[in-house]
Amino acid sequence: MAPPAASQARRRPRLRDRLFTGLCVLAAFGVVFLALSRGNPRAAVIGGGLFLGYALLHSVVRRLEPTARLVSGHEADGAERLAQFRATRTAGQTALLVAVVGVALSLFADWDTGLWIAGTAVLVVASFVVALWWFGRTRG
Repeated sequence: MAPPAASQARRRPRLRDRLFTGLCVLAAFGVVFLALSRGNPRAAVIGGGLFLGYALLHSVVRRLEPTARLVSGHEADGAERLAQFRATRTAGQTALLVAVVGVALSLFADWDTGLWIAGTAVLVVASFVVALWWFGRTRG
């Protein structure tokens, strides 16, 4: 049987997670209310959707205990921290590679710096997620 302090420590993150999710939902309703009161339905949909999406993401990730520890680094063991370090390094290397390619295209090919910047951000995040999956899968 676990000591009372340990059982309370296990309950505390659940309450904190629920509180955080609730605050995100409350913020979503606040953003929607303020944006609609100012006559901006587009901002209401985008802002409310972002907060609700973040609340949903936080709620789902916390239920995936090993994955959540791997992504957040919270209470991770040595192998999980190493996988996170390797994934972060891979994302950094991807960002540097894309930056070098972008500078080269800008200098030599007269490439416009428009939409590809957003694509670069998506590519760096995707490289982190894929590397985290890869290194998390092969740890051990």
